[in-house]
Amino acid sequence: MFIGHLPAGYLATTLLLDRAAVPAPARRRLLVVGLIASVLPDLDLLWFYTLGQRRQVHHAYLPHLPLACAVFFATAALLPWIARARREAWIPWTIAAVNVFLHLLLDTTAGGIRWLWPFSDAEFALGHVPARHDPWVLNFVLHWTFALEILLVAAVLALLWRRRRDSAALQGGSA
Repeated sequence: MFIGHLPAGYLATTLLLDRAAVPAPARRRLLVVGLIASVLPDLDLLWFYTLGQRRQVHHAYLPHLPLACAVFFATAALLPWIARARREAWIPWTIAAVNVFLHLLLDTTAGGIRWLWPFSDAEFALGHVPARHDPWVLNFVLHWTFALEILLVAAVLALLWRRRRDSAALQGGSA
């Protein structure tokens, strides 16, 4: 996945915020949480290109291992559970967890994710992006999975357009 994580994160977070009926003041802050979480696993690219010296694919690092992410979020969920926190305290954790796992699911479309790690190092993928073109970015742009990414961007633009239209209709109707 090359450009699809942020639009997918926007869609998922917006859906969660709508379903939870989060009021306007908190929506922006929680949308930022969702967008950051949607790209969070790719922070391992910093290690990959520096200290890791590109020795292994970055999907083999902890942020791209589903069980490691599940353990992290289960442990993190202990904090609001122990504190017997209200529903509002769970919303940021839920948004972050959904977006991290959505990232892993999307990465499964064009690259291997080790869904069975630590029991197996097998990578599951719907397809792989072969290195055929120079510059390297063309390998991603010309791959069939890029159409899914364009679809995600189009869905975000359609949602924004619809919300703007509905907002304008409400403002025009109240005049």
